[in-house]
Amino acid sequence: MIRITAILLVMCSLTAAQGKQMIAIYMAGLEPEGVRGVHNVLGGELARIISQSEKYTAVDRTNAIQLQLAREHTFQRSGVVSDDQIKRLGSQLGVEYLCITNISVLGQSYYLDMRLVDVETAEIIRTATATSNLRNANEMKRTAQHIAYNLIESERLRVQNERKKKIFFHTAIGADVLGAGLLAYGIYENTNIKKYVDKDKFSSAEKSLTKRNAAYIAGGALLATGITIHILF
Repeated sequence: MIRITAILLVMCSLTAAQGKQMIAIYMAGLEPEGVRGVHNVLGGELARIISQSEKYTAVDRTNAIQLQLAREHTFQRSGVVSDDQIKRLGSQLGVEYLCITNISVLGQSYYLDMRLVDVETAEIIRTATATSNLRNANEMKRTAQHIAYNLIESERLRVQNERKKKIFFHTAIGADVLGAGLLAYGIYENTNIKKYVDKDKFSSAEKSLTKRNAAYIAGGALLATGITIHILF
């Protein structure tokens, strides 16, 4: 027990240094009879794939979690874990999240349901699912990779969407400012037109008219673009 605790503390220190959040992988319930060893293969592969992400690092803690649940006399064949147990396990393991994966028999295949749970709130952050026959180790690995990538990609897409929103926001602000400036310049040239006409400087008035029209058109287009971006994004 002391050795396991020491290992966990070292891993948590390394994780903090890397700036990543720790996830404990938990293959819930009992292994289906037809696919013995699937928990070890899937758990290890899920931990490996998730740890390749920029935000998370993961470790298969299925055995440690099952041991703790057995001590509490609450381990079930279904692998159900209560909110209080999730919070307590997170504290004991020194992790921010639990990645809970259930395997259900679905005809001749198996249905995998993965949930990423915040250990502080017991809230499900994201989910991912997959269906597979799990006929051999290679198929188990491919299934683990597929479901893990789906979980990671959802986070990556969220970050990308946030970046896009920031880009669109700053683009809209720039278009608004530049458009307003061009319209102000158009108004300035419009006053020049009247001055030149009053002084019979028709050539200068014509040039100011051209500048005014160009400024109005360009400024109006930029303002319309900025407003459109604000509405859509």
